[in-house]
Amino acid sequence: RAVVEVKELGFNPKSTVFIVALRAKVNNKSLWGRKIDVFKKWGWSEENVVSAFVKHPWCMLSSVEKIEAVMKFFVNEMGWDSLVLAKYPVLFLHSLEKRVIPRAFVLQFLESKGLIKDAKLVTPYKLSESLFVKRYVTCYKDEASQLLKLYEDKKDVSNNVLKEGLRP
Repeated sequence: RAVVEVKELGFNPKSTVFIVALRAKVNNKSLWGRKIDVFKKWGWSEENVVSAFVKHPWCMLSSVEKIEAVMKFFVNEMGWDSLVLAKYPVLFLHSLEKRVIPRAFVLQFLESKGLIKDAKLVTPYKLSESLFVKRYVTCYKDEASQLLKLYEDKKDVSNNVLKEGLRP
């Protein structure tokens, strides 16, 4: 039954993404429902969930706690509309501690200095480490040392801060 559902969503049975989608679908049915409930709590419709799943089925392999934490961070801390995450479900796979929070602080710093227009960009979160540092840290010569320190500090402390339930 799950195989049919995944095929009907347009996944190619010969692709590895099909296996990922199938794995996510055959997870405990109540767990699948709990994940959908979390997304709906944040304003997603059933269609948003399906769309996100089709774009990036790995998002449904995230734990309920991870989905909740990502939503809380981007919506409450960063001021994003939750539907942005429906368009870019890949963001549920990145580590909040090691990637998202440190990059968010760099982007907010750059925005506060007028060096970028919008800290609500998705692309910086998807870049490799070296490309992110090149595009958003070292290219700003006057602020490079301060940005690098901010970025490294946030990477070092964010894991502990999140465990304590505080914002870095």
